Amino acid sequence: MLRTLVLVVSLLLAPLGFAADADAAKTVLKIAGKVTQEQALSIADLDKLPQKKLTVPTPWYPEPQTFEGPLLRDVIKLAGIKAGTLKMTALNDYTIEIPVSDAQSYDVIVASKLNGKPMAIREKGPLFVIYPFDSKEELRKTEYYRRCIWQLKQIVAE
Repeated sequence: MLRTLVLVVSLLLAPLGFAADADAAKTVLKIAGKVTQEQALSIADLDKLPQKKLTVPTPWYPEPQTFEGPLLRDVIKLAGIKAGTLKMTALNDYTIEIPVSDAQSYDVIVASKLNGKPMAIREKGPLFVIYPFDSKEELRKTEYYRRCIWQLKQIVAE
């Protein structure tokens, strides 16, 4: 009886594991435009890059939050982007342009985790571009807050 129960529970839970694996492999970010190689990246791909944590105050949350993900410079390096402008687009088609020099000059991250948990779409995920507001006072301006695009889905190098 116990063996049967264990088998039934295992069979019921198995699809959940496969669904999690499928979500991790799903493309969440496309990189195109003036690149040496277009990219279609999943959360698993982004997680393979070195990760950076930032605990920063932002206008969108009442308290400082901890964001985690790869540096933007490492993400665009995958596509061979070294200069120019990054046209970034969100799931709702909001678009903002960010100079590549921002990625080179600052530890801007493409966050996929908020306070240690994967970011859901309703929590501004799955990807949220965050500047290091905590360590660079010159970034605490509307111009840089606008560049913090959430629900990022695409980067086009121009």
